[in-house]
Amino acid sequence: MSRIKLTMLVLGSLLMSNANLYAAPAPEVETQEVSASGDAVGTDKPAPADATTEEAPITRSELQGVRSEIAVLSDQLNRQLTRTIANTNRALLIGGTLQNRFTATTWQNTTPYTNTPGFSFNSAIISLSGNLKKDYEEGKNIDYAVGLSALGTAKTTAAVATTANFQPTDAYLRYSILPSLDIEKPLLYIQFGQQKRPFGVEPQATEDKQPAINLATFSGPSGLNLSQRDVGLQIKGDLFPVVDLGYNLRTPTIEYALGVFNGSGPNQLDTNSGKDFAGRINVNAPVEYNSDFRGLTIGSSFSTGKQDLAGINGGAAITGGTGKASKVRYGSDISYVASPIGFTAEYAVGRDEQAVSGTSIANAVKTTIQSEGYTLTLFYEWGEQFQKDYRSQSRSDDWWPKTYQPFVRYDHWDPNTAVAGNDTTVLTLGFNFFFAQTTKLQLNYTVSDNKSTKIKENDFILQFQYGF
Repeated sequence: MSRIKLTMLVLGSLLMSNANLYAAPAPEVETQEVSASGDAVGTDKPAPADATTEEAPITRSELQGVRSEIAVLSDQLNRQLTRTIANTNRALLIGGTLQNRFTATTWQNTTPYTNTPGFSFNSAIISLSGNLKKDYEEGKNIDYAVGLSALGTAKTTAAVATTANFQPTDAYLRYSILPSLDIEKPLLYIQFGQQKRPFGVEPQATEDKQPAINLATFSGPSGLNLSQRDVGLQIKGDLFPVVDLGYNLRTPTIEYALGVFNGSGPNQLDTNSGKDFAGRINVNAPVEYNSDFRGLTIGSSFSTGKQDLAGINGGAAITGGTGKASKVRYGSDISYVASPIGFTAEYAVGRDEQAVSGTSIANAVKTTIQSEGYTLTLFYEWGEQFQKDYRSQSRSDDWWPKTYQPFVRYDHWDPNTAVAGNDTTVLTLGFNFFFAQTTKLQLNYTVSDNKSTKIKENDFILQFQYGF
């Protein structure tokens, strides 16, 4: 056997045994034709080796040279695979959302303006999700989701933005309690970790799915802060699903969720011994894809727990008041997400126990402050993306036909219904232009009136949001 043949033989064996490469297809099996007498017909038998054609055996030095060449080629191959291919022990899906903005205040009843026009980077979110245990018989899988978010200059001051780093947003495990392979049967999951609380429609929407650039006031930090994530455990499930196999559509008639949380917000330890309980139930129209009522949902939510006892109207906290004040949230919503006309409407009420007077828990005089907020969004959309013929097609890439979506939103928030003249209203005129399913250009013009601070303001916000 020549040195070249030996090198090729050993190198071929090395490549076939490498776990990072695709296995070569198995050779075809030759068939034999059998005659009536039982003898094989057309079978080629290898000819006996001719002693005169045998090659001289290789020497020890030649064998060492072959081994050295194979070692060099193996090292080069492994280095190339390590540098160009990302490896993971489990299935991993990587995604993300980035938001760039331009904001300008076009009018304000105070001078000078409190907002300076300019460009800003709002946020960057990296999401990782995958499977830790795959159950092929019943679909009782264990999945995970991790989200990392970095606040941009639109949410932080210049000093903080220079040192801002990624912080966890979603970080939870999910286990399917009921079998999930049959989509015509109910589903039931348990989620443990940092996640969205089960309350409302917009508060549960992730950053890339929120309709307007700014959150509704009742859902944001200046309101009841229902959109923030929390650490805890919740059970989510559905009942009586309606399946339209022609359009790969599954619509559960009833969806429900119930969870227990720390109540102190994301990336925080619990501040008191009490826990927050939150739950939601919503009813979907049990119809198939072609029904005019597809996308109609009515829901109700609640949340209750403990918080620090604070002075009335956001005054100084009473010393020693950790976990001594009750907080209750109720919400109801109705949405019709359809084409070309749709709407979403939400209403939320908050009841927070606060101190009227006193310097400690022992002598504090408490009262309950009721707040309320509601929002209504109407939208109209046209374009090929929302047509049934296009929506039912399966695509291997991220391209979808262009779509246009103007909308109008009215937002109202009252932090204390017992006090007159302290509410805030925001009217938003918006336009969303979808380049792809995960990429859109958003234009919002907001007209806000804060009666508590006596500030009226008109703002123009342009945001380009793109996902991968």
